[in-house]
Amino acid sequence: MGNPDSLLGAMRQLYLVILWDIRKIARYRFFLLMRFSWFIIQVSIFAVLISSLVAVRRGFTEFNYYQFYLFGVYTSILFSIALFRGYEIAEEFEEGIIEYQLSLPIKRKILAIGRSIGGGIASFIYTLPMFAFVVFMLGVYNVVAILISMFGALLFSIGVVGLAASIVLFAKSGDVTDILFGIIDALLLRLSTIFYPAVVLSVFQPYYYAAIVNPLSHITDLIRVFFFFEDFRYITISDPLSMAMYILGFSIGLSSLTILLIEKKVEGGGWK
Repeated sequence: MGNPDSLLGAMRQLYLVILWDIRKIARYRFFLLMRFSWFIIQVSIFAVLISSLVAVRRGFTEFNYYQFYLFGVYTSILFSIALFRGYEIAEEFEEGIIEYQLSLPIKRKILAIGRSIGGGIASFIYTLPMFAFVVFMLGVYNVVAILISMFGALLFSIGVVGLAASIVLFAKSGDVTDILFGIIDALLLRLSTIFYPAVVLSVFQPYYYAAIVNPLSHITDLIRVFFFFEDFRYITISDPLSMAMYILGFSIGLSSLTILLIEKKVEGGGWK
């Protein structure tokens, strides 16, 4: 696998670890087909219906709720699929795969970084057809907005995979992991600006402050302003630069936590 002490050897190891997660995409073809089919129904039928029911408050900045809703649905799917990677990591512990990987001549730091990046890329690839469908439905083909949004979504996905991996490594219990994932998925999706603008949430202060610290709010609003800056810049959770820095810090911070847990808490790759 190359000399682990050399830069070239380390890069090759990192590439192989990342490839491990990406190659598993083919295993979930039926799962992806089902999710994509449901996503199409949600954004082409349900989104139209709910948008027609949303009445804009008098005196509130007018905006297109259909555009607002579609990006929210996409980021919620991205979050759920990236969080699902945690279940895979838990299964790998139980099946001894992590133990096998730790026995390889790969530094734990490289293994942690590779699994976070690989899982993030795989999750992002899973949702690419959905992202493309959202762009198609909105009819906005701004190449710069598309590329920057994709990069932001990828960073967010890497951060969520780092979060999922950290939970698995910290809990070291399949049952505890299931409970924690269920709680996190339910809370973060609802306590965010996915379906409601920040200015509306400000009416209920606890909800608003929860949304401010929620990474889902930042990535969703960030993608919105990339595509429709003039329409959404006044109703986002923060300014674009702050949201971009938040997502970058979220990705780096959670990946770093995964590295720390693998180096300090994992012994032999099992639930010990």
